[in-house]
Amino acid sequence: MSMESDSVLYRFVQRNVAPIVKGYSRLEVVGLENLPSEGEGALLACNHSGSVWWDALCLIAGLGDRPVNFVAHHWDAKLRFMRLFLESLDCGFLDEHVCDICESGSVVKGVQSGKLMCIYPEESYHSFRHRYTLFKFSPHVVKYADVAKVPIIPVTIIGAEEAAPTFFGPKFKNVPLHVPFHPPLILPFKVTIEIGKPYFYEELLPSTAGALDEDERYALAAEQLREHMFSTMSRYRASRISDEKYIDRQAWY
Repeated sequence: MSMESDSVLYRFVQRNVAPIVKGYSRLEVVGLENLPSEGEGALLACNHSGSVWWDALCLIAGLGDRPVNFVAHHWDAKLRFMRLFLESLDCGFLDEHVCDICESGSVVKGVQSGKLMCIYPEESYHSFRHRYTLFKFSPHVVKYADVAKVPIIPVTIIGAEEAAPTFFGPKFKNVPLHVPFHPPLILPFKVTIEIGKPYFYEELLPSTAGALDEDERYALAAEQLREHMFSTMSRYRASRISDEKYIDRQAWY
């Protein structure tokens, strides 16, 4: 099976933009051996760090010839121009509600066909004020893994929050979009990507989880996944965990 993406735009980025990103960010990738073999699908659960998709470009550059398909927010699918652009990159779209997830969805079908699908469990990238804070993870990621029967791989990106910061501007409630009050910034900070050990959904559950209902088990597994990512992130930067859901906030930074 070829490792080449089906998307013409993705291949252009992979071949022409990724080498520039790799050099500019002095990109370091740790744990490539934790990715499954070519043709085997997995969910890459990634912290969404920095703005202007710099973290996504770093991930594309870091995986080299191995394509990754990103899971865009369901809010993006409602904007026609944004949906068309993301579809041209062969992105999937987050289901609006966890209960909507089924085998016919784009994310489940993608990983079952052998793709690496990158999902952002916090659903939005951070302002610089909230750098290296892990907010509540949506249970979406673990339900996708459960339905598709594929592993979840925590991917921690360090440095993109400084490299592509958003300093000032509003973030509106229930909308993942930030509106910066300054031009986009791409600064030459070093970026490190650590690809962690893969976990199947059941491996994220303690033995006592059998007494819980399905929604509670998904929430607990998502919390365990966040703890794994926090442990990795804390080795690089002073980090913290928040009990809030970032996508539900209305904040000015």
